[in-house]
Amino acid sequence: MPRGQASTAPGGDPRLPVSRASSPQRPRRRVAVGSARAPAGSRTPEERLRFPLPWEAPTATPALGQRSGMEAEDLQEELTCSICLDYFEDPVSIECGHNFCRGCLHRSWAPGGRPFPCPECRQLSSPAALRPNWALARLTEKTRRRRQGPVPPGVCGRHWEPLRLFCEDDQRPVCLVCRESQEHQGHSMAPIDEAFESYREKLLKIQCSLMAKMKKAMDLQDVEVKNAAEWKEKLKNQRLRFSTEFAKLHRFLAEEEQLFLQRLSKEEEEVKKKGKDNMLRLNQMIASLRKLIAEVGEKSQSSTLELLQNPKDVLTRSENQDVNYSLEVLKVKTVCRIPMMKEMLKRFQALIFSTVAVNPAEDTAHPKLIFSQDGRYVKNGASASSWPLFSTAWSYFTGWRNPQKPTQFAERFQHLPCVLGKNVFASGKHYWEVENRDSLEIAVGVCREDIMGIVDSSKVSPNLGIWAICWSPAGCRPLTSFPVSPTKQEPALQRVGVFLDYGAGEVSFYNAVDGVHLHTFSCSFASCLRPFFWLSPLASLVIPSVTGGK
Repeated sequence: MPRGQASTAPGGDPRLPVSRASSPQRPRRRVAVGSARAPAGSRTPEERLRFPLPWEAPTATPALGQRSGMEAEDLQEELTCSICLDYFEDPVSIECGHNFCRGCLHRSWAPGGRPFPCPECRQLSSPAALRPNWALARLTEKTRRRRQGPVPPGVCGRHWEPLRLFCEDDQRPVCLVCRESQEHQGHSMAPIDEAFESYREKLLKIQCSLMAKMKKAMDLQDVEVKNAAEWKEKLKNQRLRFSTEFAKLHRFLAEEEQLFLQRLSKEEEEVKKKGKDNMLRLNQMIASLRKLIAEVGEKSQSSTLELLQNPKDVLTRSENQDVNYSLEVLKVKTVCRIPMMKEMLKRFQALIFSTVAVNPAEDTAHPKLIFSQDGRYVKNGASASSWPLFSTAWSYFTGWRNPQKPTQFAERFQHLPCVLGKNVFASGKHYWEVENRDSLEIAVGVCREDIMGIVDSSKVSPNLGIWAICWSPAGCRPLTSFPVSPTKQEPALQRVGVFLDYGAGEVSFYNAVDGVHLHTFSCSFASCLRPFFWLSPLASLVIPSVTGGK
């Protein structure tokens, strides 16, 4: 019910209004159990609830509005338990006439059922003397029901007092009466205005933090959308490349099929002709034998004189009739044998990419890089210019040498132990392998042909025009502009294959032993590329010789 509005109890006397919320200037003090409160001139509950009789002398009557407000406040006070400072719950009267909640008294009784002092006047009362106050219970219930309507903003729905405090323990606003109640005993309280400013400042900070997080999430979303679009484009190009490559394969297989069918047709004609000739010879042999058999039979049935007329001629011809004819087992000579399939595989691979012989360009090497006589072994070792005597002895006993670079390449790699390959790629697909001999950290890949002096190894990345991976026993990682943790390889990497697809803008790396894919860089190459090598101190690498199509 809004403050300042009074109404009568349903079915009651209009002189007995239902109280509005007690004024914040008059919060009722909670009576602690065991303390005395007997103010001078206080009335008993019966006197407070008793109406004046007609014949009794009237007292001074205040103004109507003032009287209604005072009566409402008095009613509010009389319907409140002085122990819990809340509406009565199952009110009972004790011997002195004061009323309390039954539960509040149960909590204040002395053990053993002994008499206890009244919390208001300290008069002893026996627990057996408790009497239910039904009239007070009904009045309290009616008032509570009338208070069940909408609670005005800023008002305590329990005590109808202004919300002036904030309970830090329960995290909610409370009134002055709530602060004195047992529910909030020992709780930390703060003025509601201070709590508002404090939590408002915290919420503003949290809002700024959430806005920053949302911006980061939106940036990541934009990157994800961009990556998805790039992936879709790459997928489209990959599908086109697959279609092109398999079209070549289909064309190649169709040509091979026609070639084999032609060979089979030619072989079929040859076998048919040979079989026809053999059948002709056998027919002639059978006819000759049949004629000779008939002649021998006729000769054997003739008379003595006829049989003895040159009998040796028939015998000689019979003996000379030879039937030792060797039958040849017919076999299909044109078959797809395994060696031929291997040759086809090599021919097909030659259509896709070529394995290149990569040799380091010594004129681009760092001064401390030394090379074997054939140029396939590179080591990060001593410098010939620094230790000429040691270098001469080293070259004599080991075959390693430190080449002198022309002046135009003197500043190519003065700060990092790098060297480029001699090969220059401007198109096509190429593959080569690099072996790590000392299990120390090395890097391999490709770079722009016009790459010049690099000062900081941390800047080696695609942004600088270098697409490479670095590997050691600790694992393998791509060299990018942001740090990437190495991926552990089991077993440890010994040899890495580099596959460059210039047209597709891809550089892929594989474990050359088992073919496991390690990493792929995607970029649109705008200039010629060369093989790139980097060696950590005392590391060495070997470029295996080319043995054929890869």
